Amino acid sequence: MPLTINTNISAMVAQRSLASANMRSTSSLEKLSSGSRVPNAKADAAALAIGTGLRADVSSLEQAKLNAQQGVSVLQIADGAYQNTTDILMRLKALASQSMSGQVSDNERDFLDTEYQELVSEIDRIASATEFNGVKLLGGTNTLEVGVVGSDVATADGIVAFAFDANKVTNGDEFDVFYDSGNGTFTIANTDQSVAQTVDIAAAPAAGTTATYNFSDIGVTLTINDTFSTTADIGTADLSTTGGNQNFTAVAGTGSAAAAQLAFQVGIGTTNGTNSVDTIEITINQGSVNALGLTGTDLQDTNNSRTASDAIDTAITRVNTARAELGAFMNRLEFAGNNISVAIENTESARSSMLDVDVASEITKFTSEQTLIQAGVSMLAQANQQPGLLLRLLQ
Repeated sequence: MPLTINTNISAMVAQRSLASANMRSTSSLEKLSSGSRVPNAKADAAALAIGTGLRADVSSLEQAKLNAQQGVSVLQIADGAYQNTTDILMRLKALASQSMSGQVSDNERDFLDTEYQELVSEIDRIASATEFNGVKLLGGTNTLEVGVVGSDVATADGIVAFAFDANKVTNGDEFDVFYDSGNGTFTIANTDQSVAQTVDIAAAPAAGTTATYNFSDIGVTLTINDTFSTTADIGTADLSTTGGNQNFTAVAGTGSAAAAQLAFQVGIGTTNGTNSVDTIEITINQGSVNALGLTGTDLQDTNNSRTASDAIDTAITRVNTARAELGAFMNRLEFAGNNISVAIENTESARSSMLDVDVASEITKFTSEQTLIQAGVSMLAQANQQPGLLLRLLQ
């Protein structure tokens, strides 16, 4: 290679090598300071994409683990309520046994029946009061049904019935109903709670049939028959109840409350076709007096006491069955939680192998690059002295 003054090739080579070593050193320093093997997309785009997905899975699994733990807590609340119900049933059994005995007078049976009825009422109260985050776990006691709606309404407008969800509607709530024929929509408003919901009505039901529409946000179900006209508006005046200025009023009814149905997400959303395999669905048996078969029982006489005793035996069996199912569900949720913990560990391990920096290996690279930088600086200084040495050839 010729020796020149204008162009210092040696300095350019040293400078390029120094810049390359400095870039690699900076990369190692970035990885060591962040703890990540892939601090940006250019480091390893594929690993970054896979690792980000694994990180999302871990986040979902951690929440799923909490869901399983909270699910166990929910079921423990229900089980605790059933334990109290069992204690009450034990006392009811003792009262019934005492009332069946011949040494007890009718007057004393009245005393026994007073306690009996109070304890039966307590079973219903427990069923209604046992809840988690607003969800009644033992089903409550009664639903709500509609008050009097004039017969002319059903005849003229084809509205058959209204029904209510006791968890969302309070006894005595008043409602307004509107039907907009132009848009084909029903709007029902709870005027006491200041809430309303609008639902589309596609068409009148076929001849001889009815159609039911669920206003789930406000806890109302509306049923219409084939005489319903989709071309005529309905306003407050059309549905006024006798003696009132509101459409209808919710009153306590005799319907059975629904069993609590809960679905706990215990995975990242894996599906088998259209079915989720990461959801555990649980139904908690109802704990009301009606559900346990104690409705109408008393200790007024010996025969009634025997009947009550048999009903109590049936109730105890039903409570034991419900608690056995709760125990099975709690064990399942606990095993699901344990499985999620293992999945979190293994997923974190996979994510770590892709994204976390190997400190020992990277510090070795960093040290090597620092050595090359020092050598490059030294050689660049030597190369920059070469043009000055060439001046001696001109003397």
